[in-house]
Amino acid sequence: MATIRAVLTGAHLDKARALVAAGDGDGTTFADEKADGLILRVRKSGAAFAVKWNGKTRAIGSLSASADKEKAAPGEIVTISRARELAGQVRAMLRDGTDPTAFLTGKAVGKSDSAATASAKKATAIAEGFWTWERLIDEYTDGYLGKPRLGKGNVIRQPSEKSAQTAKKSLTVWEAEFLKGKLLTEIEEGDFEKVRDDCAKAGRKTASRAFISNGRAAMSFAKRKHKRMSGLGDVAPWWLGVEILEETAVASRTRMPTAKELAKALYLAERHRVLEGRKNSRGTSEVVLCGLWWIALTAQRTSAGLALERAHILPWPDGRDGWKVCLWSELVMKSRRYHALPIPPRVVLLLERAMAGGRDSRFVFAATATREGGGDKPLSISSAKNLLDRLRGRPLKLRRDESEVRIDLPDLLSAAGVSHFSPHDIRRTFATTCSDRSVRGDAISAVLDHAGIDTGQKLIRSAEVTRLAYDYSQKLDLKAIAMETWTSMLFEAVEKEWAANKPKPPSPFRQVPPPLPSVVAKAKEECGRGAFSPDGPWYVRIERERSDRRRPSLAGLTKDSDIDYEE
Repeated sequence: MATIRAVLTGAHLDKARALVAAGDGDGTTFADEKADGLILRVRKSGAAFAVKWNGKTRAIGSLSASADKEKAAPGEIVTISRARELAGQVRAMLRDGTDPTAFLTGKAVGKSDSAATASAKKATAIAEGFWTWERLIDEYTDGYLGKPRLGKGNVIRQPSEKSAQTAKKSLTVWEAEFLKGKLLTEIEEGDFEKVRDDCAKAGRKTASRAFISNGRAAMSFAKRKHKRMSGLGDVAPWWLGVEILEETAVASRTRMPTAKELAKALYLAERHRVLEGRKNSRGTSEVVLCGLWWIALTAQRTSAGLALERAHILPWPDGRDGWKVCLWSELVMKSRRYHALPIPPRVVLLLERAMAGGRDSRFVFAATATREGGGDKPLSISSAKNLLDRLRGRPLKLRRDESEVRIDLPDLLSAAGVSHFSPHDIRRTFATTCSDRSVRGDAISAVLDHAGIDTGQKLIRSAEVTRLAYDYSQKLDLKAIAMETWTSMLFEAVEKEWAANKPKPPSPFRQVPPPLPSVVAKAKEECGRGAFSPDGPWYVRIERERSDRRRPSLAGLTKDSDIDYEE
């Protein structure tokens, strides 16, 4: 194997080409004495330049078959000066710890030196673990939102699976595909604007807003928590200046059903369990109906309110007579704090009704249908909304395998004068109504578990459930003020609605035969199952029955001494 050492010139390159063309140059090496480590190896299949550095040899490019630059393929080396230039660039990269593979690959496909150098630096950075767009999404959603983290006051904030899923969905929209593979230091303000604008042009206003809000939060997280690996430590937070488009902005919601409208909705939901024109003739289940009552009476978010567990309905020692305390763990609360709510006696009856009407479950409002292997789950957070939609005559979303059949269904709520509202809007009604009735603002916020009110943030994680429920920071007495005001007002509105729709008594001049015993028995059985009664709300019947059971019967008294006579 011959090695020719010299200050290589064009003549040496022509000789190498001739050896390849003749097929007898296998093993010949030309070593350049001008550029450190530069060699030209000749094989039967061709000749290629390489550079030696730190005991290793790195190929930098093939020698062109022709000395004519016009005939050279992209990436081929035509002159010795170009070979020396590449050798110096590769040695500099190796000396700086940059892998030159991407640089050489870029040169092989005709990239400029600057573009190829940038590719090499990028590939090296990625190999060393510096964050790309995809890495940011994983670190922010799974590694940050999806795990317990420190909140204000060094309090552990429990993870939110829903928040993590929502953020990941918004950051991986197809309009952001071009960001994949980019280092965070390569992403620019215009990139965020492009995704925002493309989503808006496609009519996806929510996606446009969500990308900007979650993108800003993710980039701020990277700069704040991982300055080095994100590369954003010395980068000005340009992403904070990217704003949502005015045409995609959503005005603050002001929908607020009145107590009278809520009472009408509850009355119609009880009365019209089976709606005409619907395929499903089974009617609204007891649990779903109770779920709507529960959200209306407690003003809790559906995500937490409907996830109440039976074991978390507790007595209230030294509290108001007949009241209970309901507890939610931080895992289901939006605030990621334990939340306790005092429940008046009449609302306790609702919990009893829900548990009696549902299946065996650890949840009060158990899902009415569960898939095999799906486990024990509470009602869907959309169950109350779906019930209201049915009362408005809106068909539920069809499955993919169902053909769409348009049927004009009656809008019972609009016909009764009930404006459009969602279950979440009830919280606004609760706050406004209680405020109008001079209920303290901190009592209202405590019931709603709003940020800024301490409803359990100071609790120790290892404390047992009962201590969590009765801890002073839960402000049970304070919450009871708002709960009593709200529930009393809503129950009053409900009773007025039943009274307004109560059937008129028969004319006194008309003889009405007494009902048959079988009819009476059937009516009692249906009432026992929670069936609608035009005479009054379900809780009135239950309270009357319990009062009758507690009242002593004269027929059961056998001794004169059993009766107290007043003198």
